[in-house]
Amino acid sequence: MESIIGQFICSKEHKGNRKNLLCLFKLQVVLMIFMSGSALKVSSQDAHFSQFYASPLTLNPAIAGTYTGTFRISAIYRDQWRSAVDDPLKTFAVSGDVKFNVNYGNKNVQDIVALGITFFGDRVSSFDLNTNQIMLTAAYHKSLDKKTKQYLGIGIQGGIFQKTINYEDLTFQDQFNAIDGYTLVSGENLPPNNRAYADINMGIYYSITPNKSFSFHAGAGYFHATKPNISFFNTPDIIDPQISKTDILQAKWSVHTGASIKTGNRMSIQPRVNALVQGPHSELNLGATFRYKISKTAGQYLLLGPYLRGVKNYNNFGMESVIGMFGLEMNNFILGFSYDQNVGSLVKDRKSLSSLEISLIYIGEYHNDDNFCPQW
Repeated sequence: MESIIGQFICSKEHKGNRKNLLCLFKLQVVLMIFMSGSALKVSSQDAHFSQFYASPLTLNPAIAGTYTGTFRISAIYRDQWRSAVDDPLKTFAVSGDVKFNVNYGNKNVQDIVALGITFFGDRVSSFDLNTNQIMLTAAYHKSLDKKTKQYLGIGIQGGIFQKTINYEDLTFQDQFNAIDGYTLVSGENLPPNNRAYADINMGIYYSITPNKSFSFHAGAGYFHATKPNISFFNTPDIIDPQISKTDILQAKWSVHTGASIKTGNRMSIQPRVNALVQGPHSELNLGATFRYKISKTAGQYLLLGPYLRGVKNYNNFGMESVIGMFGLEMNNFILGFSYDQNVGSLVKDRKSLSSLEISLIYIGEYHNDDNFCPQW
C-alpha cells in the first residue's frame, strides 16, 4: 500500500491549481480504496515495524514469556513520511507480558505459562483514519531439555479491532466547482464511519541455549485467522449494487528466526530474519545487531545494526528500504532507534519516503546478564 500511495504524493508548492487539487483527490481515493473497501478488488495489508524484534507480541503470540525475567513491557512508535505529507503516518504498539514457572511438583520440569496484553494503533491524520486494537495473549512453553534450555511453545491471541474515519476531512470528485476548488456538497452515499470486529492470532516458537556463547530461536505466527470483513460499506443501507460491501483482511504469516553468537569477551552478534506474507503482499526483513559491552562490570551495552527490507506489492519482488539501527541497553532497559531510507523506484524524491522508529523495552527482575536476551 505504501508504495502505491507514494505515486500520488502532491507538491506543497502548488496547492492552488487544478492539477494538484486533482492529485490530492487521487491520494484520498487511494487511501479510501485500500483502507475502507470499494468496487475495485484490493487486499488489505497490516502496518509493520522495522524494529520487529522490539514489538514481540505483534510479531508472534508465542513469544510471550520468552525472556530472562519475571515480566516485560515494550513500547514502539513509528513516524513515516513526515517530509512527504502534511501529516505523517503514525503507528504504535504497547505490550506487557508476565510469565510463571510450572513444574507440577517435579523439579526437573521447568515449563512456562505466560499472559500478555497488547494495544496497537495506526493513524492517518490527514483523513483522521484510525485503527485501534486490543489483544489478550496466552502462551505455554514446554521444556524439552533442561540442560540446553530447550523450549517449544505455542501462543494464542484474541481481541477487538476498531476502524474509524472522519468524512469531513475527505473531498470527492462531485465537489469540484470546475474553477478553483472542491466547494460543492457531495452526493456520495457514505456508510457509518465506525467499524469493529473480532480477531484471532496464533503462533509457535522454538528456542535453545546450549551454552552462554550461543542461543537460537525460530517461530511462526498466523494472524487474522477469522479473515474479518473490515469494509465500512458492510451495511444494508447501501443501495448501490456497484459498491462492494466486503474487504477481507487477509490472513498473514509471520516467520522469524534469529540467534545470539558471542564472538568475544565484550562482543556478540544477533542476526535476525523476519518474513511476512499476507495475500498478494510479501515482505522480507533481515540484518544483524552488534552488541558491545561498554563496561566490564555493569550491564551496559551499545547496539548497532544494519537491516534491509524487500517487498512484493503489485509487481516483482525488490528492495524497498535500507535501515540503520542504534540502541543502548542499561540494566533492565533497552532503548532503540531506527531510520528507514526508501530506495524504491516508484518516486523520484526518495529522500521524502523515510521513517523513524523509537522503541523501549523494560524487563522486570531479570537475571543472568551474560545470557540476557531482552528482545525475545
